[in-house]
Amino acid sequence: MRRLIALLILTIAAPAYSRATQQLTPPPLGTTLPVIIKRTLKPHHLQPGQPISTELAQIVPVSTSVDLPQGATLEGRIIQVSDSSISILFDHLSWKGSTIPVHVRLVAAAGMMEVYETRLALSGPDRGTANQNDWTTRQVGGDQIFLQGGSGTVYDRYSQPVGYANYTGVYADPSASGGLPRAMGPFSTTATGLHGFPEFSIASPGGADIPITLASTKPNWQIRNGSALLLEVVR
Repeated sequence: MRRLIALLILTIAAPAYSRATQQLTPPPLGTTLPVIIKRTLKPHHLQPGQPISTELAQIVPVSTSVDLPQGATLEGRIIQVSDSSISILFDHLSWKGSTIPVHVRLVAAAGMMEVYETRLALSGPDRGTANQNDWTTRQVGGDQIFLQGGSGTVYDRYSQPVGYANYTGVYADPSASGGLPRAMGPFSTTATGLHGFPEFSIASPGGADIPITLASTKPNWQIRNGSALLLEVVR
């Protein structure tokens, strides 16, 4: 039954977004930006004012006809760093020489291993399925994706359909009628907080001109290359 539902949803939803143009366009309020950290961050290798760059994990819809392209970068700078914390202000998106301002807050973060595990088939028969386009996988936060031919439905922990996945990424269903699907990257549709960062806590989620600040209980903390952030546009 889940496979049939997945095919029906994708048959209806795919045409609307398969024609979207990829370009750098200001994302509307509430847009989610799943990004991947491309270098390992350690306190003694960083300093205030140092640039930091992350990459969009997937295509992000910003209107019914335009997407932000996968590979566009969300950039900013280190505001403060010490043995006990790091503050980062992300303030612009860049792609192919163009730049636009953006303001974001942190919704969720996942460590490198947690992100990696979202690409693995769950235990059971799928482990023996050679074609990963037919795997069942689990998102950070617990949602499951049932793929068939590279596309499928996202189900929450109560086995309710809450989104879909295809070659462009993983999406939560629009929160309102006529709204846009939300890009989720490796995250569940309701993911919040920190996953795989036992030494960290969120001192500030950030916001318009307010840096994201993570506090650490360990002086030799690190945020590994391949970790992910789920950010929400706030202005």
